[in-house]
Amino acid sequence: MKPGHVDGQHFTGHVDTVKQLKREGRLDEARDLLLRLVEATEEEARANRWGVAPWYYEQLAIIYRKLKQPQNELVVLERYDRQPKAPGAGPSKLAERLAKVRAQLDRSSE
Repeated sequence: MKPGHVDGQHFTGHVDTVKQLKREGRLDEARDLLLRLVEATEEEARANRWGVAPWYYEQLAIIYRKLKQPQNELVVLERYDRQPKAPGAGPSKLAERLAKVRAQLDRSSE
C-alpha cells in the first residue's frame, strides 16, 4: 500500500468518517481510526519529505480531552511536536495547546 493510505484510501478521504463518528459519540472508534490516520500522515510525510497534517493530531487530542485522558492528550500533542510541520496555522495552535496541557498536568501533579 502507498504511504498515506488507510484501508485503501488516502488519509484525507477519512475526514468525513471521523466527523461522523464524533457526531454520533463513537469516540473510541474515532480515536482508533485517528491513530491509524496519524500514522499514515507520518508515513507520507517521511516518504515525501514534507510536514504532517495537523488536523488528525488535533482531533485525536480533542477526543482524549473528551475521554478525560490528559496523559494521552499530552502524548499525541508531543508526537505532533516532534514531526516536521506543514505550513499554516495548525502548528502554532497545537503548540499552544501542548503548553496548556503540560501546565495543567504539572498543576495536577503538585
